[in-house]
Amino acid sequence: MRDSVVSINLECGYNRPRQKGEHPSMEPKVSADEIIRFGEYELALKSGELRKNGSVIRLQQQPFKVLVFLASHAGQTVTRQELQEAVWEEGTFVDFEHGLNFCIKQIRTALDDDAHSPRLIETLPRRGYRFIAQIDNGPIITESTASPKEIERRPGDSASPRASNLSSRALPALAIAATLLVGGYLIWRNLNRVQPPASKVMIAVLPFENIGGDAEQEYFSEGMTEEMIARLGRLHPENLGVIARTSVMTYKGSNKDVAKIGRELGVEFVVEGSVRREQDRVRITAQLIQVSDQTHLWSESFDRSTGDVFKVQTEVADQIAHALAIRLLSEKEGGGLSSDSRNSEAVDAYLRGRYLWNKGDRENVRRGLDYFLQAVERDSRYAAAFAGVADSYRLLGMYYVMPPAEAYPKGKEAAQRAIQLDQENASAYVSLGTIKFRFEWNWEEAERDFLRAIEINPSLGMAHHDYAWFLIAMERFDEGVEQMKLAQRFDPLSPLANSDVGWAYLMARRYDEAIEQIKRTLELEPGFGSALACLERAYTLKGQSQEALEMLLREMGEKREPSSAGDALQSMKALYRKRLEMRLPSMKAGLSSPYGAAMLYIAAGERDQALELLERAYNERDPMLVAARTDPAFDELRADPRFVGLLRRIGFK
Repeated sequence: MRDSVVSINLECGYNRPRQKGEHPSMEPKVSADEIIRFGEYELALKSGELRKNGSVIRLQQQPFKVLVFLASHAGQTVTRQELQEAVWEEGTFVDFEHGLNFCIKQIRTALDDDAHSPRLIETLPRRGYRFIAQIDNGPIITESTASPKEIERRPGDSASPRASNLSSRALPALAIAATLLVGGYLIWRNLNRVQPPASKVMIAVLPFENIGGDAEQEYFSEGMTEEMIARLGRLHPENLGVIARTSVMTYKGSNKDVAKIGRELGVEFVVEGSVRREQDRVRITAQLIQVSDQTHLWSESFDRSTGDVFKVQTEVADQIAHALAIRLLSEKEGGGLSSDSRNSEAVDAYLRGRYLWNKGDRENVRRGLDYFLQAVERDSRYAAAFAGVADSYRLLGMYYVMPPAEAYPKGKEAAQRAIQLDQENASAYVSLGTIKFRFEWNWEEAERDFLRAIEINPSLGMAHHDYAWFLIAMERFDEGVEQMKLAQRFDPLSPLANSDVGWAYLMARRYDEAIEQIKRTLELEPGFGSALACLERAYTLKGQSQEALEMLLREMGEKREPSSAGDALQSMKALYRKRLEMRLPSMKAGLSSPYGAAMLYIAAGERDQALELLERAYNERDPMLVAARTDPAFDELRADPRFVGLLRRIGFK
């Protein structure tokens, strides 16, 4: 054995020659120190032990090898394929996806790490993993010339070279078999034990199929999907994570098999269902499927009157929870139907309103509000409908469809009424928190409402999303980024959720990470306007004017080829002025955010006009104004006394 430092395999820190195109910096080094330390933990490679403050933490061999590899490449992206090639024997038959997922879960449990708020290991959707903890002494491996597949050998082994070679082939196969057996046992245990599982079970409710054939009833089947998502999210929030509506709706009408959907969404279970509505009767069928082997764990059909729809949703959610062997919180048992309506006309109006609201554009949100108002007229104790009213006013004020001073007080009143009727309505708390944050500038109460929404339903991506913007406005950037990532985790296929992670990075001035995130978003939705705008801003702030102009032209649907960086900067200023001209009519009519116009003025080099628009934003209580404290767009104004005074009047110190 050599005492000198040697290179180790990129895939798992072991003896594979560097492949063409690989950067030498990706090669971790071997040292005689024999320990990898991070925080209170250390990996003792020779003994194969994970320790915390000197105490050994039990971790099986395969997860241990995965952890060694990730720690050996701290700060670097490690793909799932690289892990497979490094840790699993070539040619060995194994359900790799399941095996690796099991290993990562075991590692996170051992390290007390949370997949949704990681301190040590970050999941990079569709890419792999990254070890994000600080290595105290650098990635160190000390088994000298030993390969990773020989980590199974412990001190004192006296095997001959031939026996050692046999061991290096046989033991990994045994480790894989053990992994599969233990993984199967854990799945069985999670489905049959009474105590909650150690980590969250992730589930997706696929779009309920409208099997009546009547296109006019699509709102009803989509409403059923969304309400089931909300019900499951509230059942046992400590243990059950539910994918948001936007992501699951991408599978509407899809023929993809459950296993592929499970991999794409990162879930272990899916709910499939159908709805047939005829006059005042509805037939709902639902089934719970385990992704790994597509086993049907539970299925049921319900024939009810339309007025009993929400009661059926509660029954379905309860039975799914019991099928997953998750004990419900005592206060949830019995359904908690105080927020529901038994008035079929009110239910129908609510579902139509939510169907339109989910489309997200100005006109449909406005139309959705009309239906929510109809629902509360028909049932004045219908909490979900009042929450819908609050959600609508919140967006209409943000979009400037209505003046914020008109929209937000109405939204607050509706949210408070929803909470009076149902103290467990997470959506109402989100609207209330957003109004206190963006309109009233009441930071303390706003944060309390956001946290209450997350406490009720940790799977509600909207709650994490809006709380993230609050944290960023408070200059708590790391917390804000993590909350935005949580919103993305619960809505992984949503272009907006993915784009806003990029915006969060940008506001935190982490421009390289913003660019990387937005490029991934554009792979998901190539023409998504918010993503293009974020990428243009990031390039601009980094001084990459050519790239920034390319994104701006792409966003505006124009073509131009500048010959120099100076031409690019001038071209961008001209495009910003063109945008301002296009916005002028809506600005005069009071239907456009003055904060957004101020951003265009500053980008066009017009400081005084930008400050005038910011003052107008203050007078109108523009909901975007709370971003001024941290928005890099206004960095050149930060020494201007007018800008400093504006921030103080908002309530920023």
